[in-house]
Amino acid sequence: MSFTHAHQTAMAQQRNRGRCLHYENGGRCDAIISAHSIQKGGQLNLIVEQGHVYQLSADLTMLKSTGGKPQLKKVGINKVSTFRGMCKHHDNRLFAPIDDRPLAFDHEQIALYAYRSICREYFVKENAARSLAAMIDHPDVPQANRQLLVDSAQGQAFGFQHLHRHKLIYDAAISEGNFAEFRFIVFRSSSPCSVQDSGLLFPDYDFLGRKLQDLGPETKALDLLTFFTAPTQDGWAYVLAWHESSDQSCQWVRESMQEGFNRGAKLEDMLMRLSLACENHAIRISWWDGLLPSAQGAGFAALSVGTDPRVVTPPDYLAHGCEGLADWTFDYVQDGAAI
Repeated sequence: MSFTHAHQTAMAQQRNRGRCLHYENGGRCDAIISAHSIQKGGQLNLIVEQGHVYQLSADLTMLKSTGGKPQLKKVGINKVSTFRGMCKHHDNRLFAPIDDRPLAFDHEQIALYAYRSICREYFVKENAARSLAAMIDHPDVPQANRQLLVDSAQGQAFGFQHLHRHKLIYDAAISEGNFAEFRFIVFRSSSPCSVQDSGLLFPDYDFLGRKLQDLGPETKALDLLTFFTAPTQDGWAYVLAWHESSDQSCQWVRESMQEGFNRGAKLEDMLMRLSLACENHAIRISWWDGLLPSAQGAGFAALSVGTDPRVVTPPDYLAHGCEGLADWTFDYVQDGAAI
């Protein structure tokens, strides 16, 4: 079996190895389901065309043919953003407040959207760390690719270690109903939107390019920011959310957005950069295909952030780029992050 085939097989096996990540997982768990981290009935239906959307491709064969440059691929809506990280019983019971009604200015809903983002990323990072570690010693790994595998495995393990700490924090807060511990900013819109996402990051730089925290291996604890799109009563919303334990860095992110806006930057541009730097997104096909080559180039530059562990993340990846790319406008902002 070739290295590429073996890697793809290992990744598929990990993806299909379902387990329930609910904070009460155990004997009460029933059938594991493929849950959408980006709502199929809400957000995905706003941008689907002929049953498909664009997503960033992680296919090794495609990346090899493009010299490592990211590419978008058409994905069927039933497979977009899904992960086998919840059983049917727990998924239906826990997420009913966000699956059954539109987003309001509600701490519980915000906490559940953020928790779903964390569970999905936890599932993906754990799978990636395991499959990459297993592939390092594969006999057919080209020597030129071995160090990339090592770097990637270390990066995934590092991210999973820190994500595990945050999941325990979220587990405790949500299981105890301490939803007031969550901070958030809601950007509301009634305009069309061609990019939907559900993701997170350990904020390294803010929207002005200032360093927030060191993501090096010696760092013991990292702050975590989640972000997602969600349906509302009269449109949709883009939300930044975090637990109060991550206030130090996330409040700086919040303040840098305000300062950037005061200097003339557009909120739409800032959040487009954040959206494309997130790998768990869905993009309207006709919108992307209709962009000018220069605009697509800017979009691909944002999509490339963090895809290669050998490339240092530019400090200004959230401060510049993708200007005018967003096709959305925000009507007003609700701030639930003030302390």
